[in-house]
Amino acid sequence: MVALAMTNAVGIVLFGILYAVAGAGWLPQSAFLACLVILFGLVTALWIGVEERQGHGRGAVARLGRVVFGLVLVGLVTPTATLMPLFWLDSRLPADAGLTAMLAPIMTIVLIALALIALVNVVGGLLAIARTMLGGRRRGATT
Repeated sequence: MVALAMTNAVGIVLFGILYAVAGAGWLPQSAFLACLVILFGLVTALWIGVEERQGHGRGAVARLGRVVFGLVLVGLVTPTATLMPLFWLDSRLPADAGLTAMLAPIMTIVLIALALIALVNVVGGLLAIARTMLGGRRRGATT
């Protein structure tokens, strides 16, 4: 369970960095889209590898429970660990420090990263199911 949550956390960090770099204007849109597709594929492949390694030999319900737990854990921890310290710091700093203006873009990046990692979980889960079904058919066809 924790392994999937950590994989989701890695994906959130990577997606967040990509969006921050693109949002700062350091990456042209075509390069951003190419990086997004590549990164999505890499994070999905990592997710599938971890899920299959950790969930091998377990039933479908147990595997689904692990996936949901990992996603919910990251969905709760990420905004808490990211935004709570920023809001606390914003209440302590003077207004001219400029942190208030940065809160909306940071919240947007966190939301986008969470949405993308949820999509990774859905796509990864569907691909893992398809691989399991195709693997079972191949074994059944050769026997």
